[in-house]
Amino acid sequence: MRKSYFNLICGIVILSVLFTACSQDRSQYAELFTQVEKHRAVFTQPLEDGLAALGIADAVGEYDTTLGTIMQDDILTVNEMEFIQQITADVANGVIVGYRIGTVFPRSESGYEHARELVHAFLDHYKPADAKEAEKVKKSVQSIDRMALPLLPLTGSIEELWTCGEGENNLFITYRIANSFENDEELPLNLYFSSEAQP
Repeated sequence: MRKSYFNLICGIVILSVLFTACSQDRSQYAELFTQVEKHRAVFTQPLEDGLAALGIADAVGEYDTTLGTIMQDDILTVNEMEFIQQITADVANGVIVGYRIGTVFPRSESGYEHARELVHAFLDHYKPADAKEAEKVKKSVQSIDRMALPLLPLTGSIEELWTCGEGENNLFITYRIANSFENDEELPLNLYFSSEAQP
């Protein structure tokens, strides 16, 4: 009886620790998820209306009518990491179709670990609609290491995409981590969110 009681207590403690760890993982990236949802809410809106809804009065430079991109002034700081933000519009129709956040990790074991952790956080929050797709992305995340991103030649990159939601609520997500052509000690990571399937 005592042994069973002891095993029960141990099981509860282990589950509590696991739940707390998962909650912390979710909460530490909550601001990023919030920003994604704010921008997702203006997808398919006319560019000017969407920018107004987001409270964006000024942007870095002018709207690039060739690429359909606007770099936002605001730099997000989450967990001591800085993230740039960029809005993408459909040039032909003038509506907002996407959002990008980007940050830079150091080329080190901790950098690879934190990059994997960040992508996993988004993978857990925006769960893939397809099981095979989920498995493919998880495998690619595990390959974020020194072997897949060699220092020389500067061509290493890992990119994978998945779909979250169904029908009109589909969100197409792509992550890309690559060697930096500007600094050998840096690894840029970008996450792209779109209302349209990527070609």
